[in-house]
This record gives sequence, structure tokens and C-alpha cells, in this order.
Amino acid sequence: MPAIVITEDNINIRRELVTFFESRGYTALGISRFENPAQVAEDVCQAGPDILVLDIGLGEISGFDVCREIRKRGNFPILFVTARDREEDELMAYRLGGDDFIRKPYRLPVLLAKTERMLERAGEAREAVTLGDVTLHLVQNRISRGGESLELSGNEMKMLYFLFSRKGETVSRDALLEYLWENKLFVDENILNVNLSRLRKKLRNAGMEGLIETVPGQGLRISRKGSRNQEGEKR
Repeated sequence: MPAIVITEDNINIRRELVTFFESRGYTALGISRFENPAQVAEDVCQAGPDILVLDIGLGEISGFDVCREIRKRGNFPILFVTARDREEDELMAYRLGGDDFIRKPYRLPVLLAKTERMLERAGEAREAVTLGDVTLHLVQNRISRGGESLELSGNEMKMLYFLFSRKGETVSRDALLEYLWENKLFVDENILNVNLSRLRKKLRNAGMEGLIETVPGQGLRISRKGSRNQEGEKR
């Protein structure tokens, strides 16, 4: 099921939207902290959404500034929402990397139709994700580099996709656990370690050793160095 994050400072609207999208089969999360744009962007990206609904007015924070921060970290679709009726807002939303725009008051079926279409377009555009000289093929569940190709299990694909989508940023183990199994309270970290060890072995046997890098005390990331051969040359 697709994951949607709602960034809305009005608690009643936020709850209404979370409930609405959950009733339509989405995994929905509402962001409730609005300290500064970087913090909001961090909370959004840690949630790993397939799509974001982002209000332009977030109390003292501008949704435009949040979008700027998000585009440094992630490339998921963003639907801007505003109560203002200014053409320049719509233009700014697109210039900053927004994918669509809707004005309040809106009808929930229209909002749903927009998110569904955005997800369709994103799926068509994201059949493959490339970082360095390594390509993750989302539809075929495989990873390739040069002439080497490796079939992946569902969890292996999810692990790599989560790391790839953060463009080399370090991801905490807790964030990866929640993404893979939704509720880390019921999953021992040893399970993550076993899955990681198995995946790293498969990558090593396929000539992609070092692709997943451990950052001591912080977490994991995709290593650009690991996506090259030992001499540092692209294949």
C-alpha cells in the first residue's frame, strides 16, 4: 500500500486527512512538529513516503522552505496545498520541485484523484533508480552494475530502495527497521542484521562488495565508492 505523509499544522484537518487516506488503503502519517524547515524535512524523509501533501502555511514556517530542504534529501512527489489565491504561489511551488497544486477548500475525492495520478506518474518514471554506476530495477526486483545482475528478494529490494532513495545519506537502523516491518517494537534488531548480512554476501558474490556502508554510531548508507571497482574506475 502507498505511504502518504500529511504536513498540515491544523490538527483537525491533519487528522481528517490521515483518516481519509487510511480508509482508502494508504499508510498515512501526519507530521505534528513544526520547529523549523530542516526539522520538518527530516521528519518527512525519515517516514519514507511515496507521496507528500505539503501545506504552504505551517504557522511560522513556510512550506516552500520545507520543500527546499526536502529536495536536498528526497525525490518523492509533493502535492502543495494552500488557502491563498495567488498565482505566484503556484508558480513558486513548481519552481521548487512541487509536482502538483491544490487550493483550499478542496473536495476530498479531488485530492485523492490528484494523489493517485501523481503516484501513477511516479511509478512510470521510477522503474529504475541509479546511483553511481549501480542501477536498482524496481519492477524486476534486481540490481545491476555493468554486465553483472543480481536477483533480489522482496525485503532485499526494500532495503536497497530505502537506502538508494536517500541518495547516499546515512539512514539510522531504527528508520530502516520501521520501513521494513512498520513497527520495530515487534522485530528484534538481530533480524535486520541477518537480512543485511545475507544481502551483503549476495552483493559481494556479484562483484558489488562495499555497496552498503556502515557508519559507526549512525547507521547505513549506499557508498559511491562501493559502486565502483577496486581501482576506483567505473566499469
